[in-house]
Amino acid sequence: MKKLTSKMVLCLLSFFSIFSTQLCYTFAADDVDYHNMDYEKISAQIAKDVEEYHVPGMSVIVVDKNEVLFAETYGNCESINTPFIIGSMSKSFTALSVMQLFEQGKIELDAPISRYIECSLYLKKPSEGDEITVRQLLNHTSGLGTNHYFGNAEITNSRGSYQYSNVGYALLGKIVEAVSGSSYEEYVERNIIQPLNMEHTAASLEKSRENGLINGYRNYFGIPIAGNTNYPDGSNPSGNSAPYAAVPAGYISSSAADMGKYLQMYLNGGMDIISQSSIDTMFYDYVPQDENGKDFYGMGWGYSEQYNQPLLNHSGLVENYTSNMFILPEKGIGIVVLVNMNDYLVANNLLGNIVLPLIGEEKVSLPNHAYVLFHILIDLIYFAIVFIAVYPAISIKKWKNKPKTKGSLMLDIMRHGIFPAILLAIPYILGSPLWLVWFFVKDLFLVLTLSSAILIGTGVYKILAKRKELYNDRRVG
Repeated sequence: MKKLTSKMVLCLLSFFSIFSTQLCYTFAADDVDYHNMDYEKISAQIAKDVEEYHVPGMSVIVVDKNEVLFAETYGNCESINTPFIIGSMSKSFTALSVMQLFEQGKIELDAPISRYIECSLYLKKPSEGDEITVRQLLNHTSGLGTNHYFGNAEITNSRGSYQYSNVGYALLGKIVEAVSGSSYEEYVERNIIQPLNMEHTAASLEKSRENGLINGYRNYFGIPIAGNTNYPDGSNPSGNSAPYAAVPAGYISSSAADMGKYLQMYLNGGMDIISQSSIDTMFYDYVPQDENGKDFYGMGWGYSEQYNQPLLNHSGLVENYTSNMFILPEKGIGIVVLVNMNDYLVANNLLGNIVLPLIGEEKVSLPNHAYVLFHILIDLIYFAIVFIAVYPAISIKKWKNKPKTKGSLMLDIMRHGIFPAILLAIPYILGSPLWLVWFFVKDLFLVLTLSSAILIGTGVYKILAKRKELYNDRRVG
């Protein structure tokens, strides 16, 4: 699920920022023939890269409006029908649901959301529900923040301009429920999943597991470890749901085979699921994402003009899955890539390079064993932080025997006060609260918090030891 800020990545990995594709690709030239590409050669290279980059499992499909041009699985994904959690690609399902209800006259895109839902249940200031429209939620211009969630969501000074908001799509899910009279899961199942015969797609954790949901992996210090996602409903056995999480914003599960059918629906003008006019609204009724004038966001879909051809896409990122889907409208081609790991600081940045050949581009030249090299460098940074934290604790006896000077006092203030404060503040300075780092980059969270705790604890011990020393000196005096 987007977005743990990429600034955190850039701060720690600026040394290889030229490789930081974050699943955003350099796209193929106009003369690429997707029907006659050497998919066998491409697949062999992907298989090699999946192993080298320590990707547990991947599922890939390429379709046109009539057929599957290429489909393959890698690693521990054994079937093209195996479902993954697709992250923020779920937003397109939510936008599609809203547009279906719009076509039925049940939703007005420019109506305030307070017309459809009781905003006191979701917004910090319920009256703001009169100011936010359905359209603004769809294209992320409502002013609700990137890291807001039900209960703390309120309009910021970004209103009217693009600011990615998961809680906005969570609210759209509530609107779908209120207008349709059914749960979000039931609505999507009845109006999208079943009509498209997407047999391995679901909007609940229970159904996802019944469909054979593949295990997802988080990365700890370069080691992928399987674990449950923080699924945002009561069926999560751990009860550990991320506050930002909502199924309409990022927790639908689907297989590459099913997502191929889903993209073919768009390529075929809606197939009685939605009209071509509404598809065009989703794709092209967009707002600029930034100042470059080439990247835009429609309704559950991004649109870009910065490549060699127009591109529609949406990525997905949750705690232990990553995904991306593309439509090349001029070529009539759809591409889906599903991965059962979130390695935010390294592998996510390498995944784009893996699939470049699928879109007719040459791979970026990376050093041998790039995954290992990059993780070693990150681990060295981690080690340096931990060493700075631990050394004063293990050398406390040496500290006691040293004369206390102004210089040593300043060093202790820096080491035990300013430095841990900086460590804990870095995520907030870069736009991500510390709790979000916990959900997406647990090893970084552990390094920052434990190192800070050790430094502060050692500092408190030094203060108490110094006070005791001064007290004893007074008694002797």
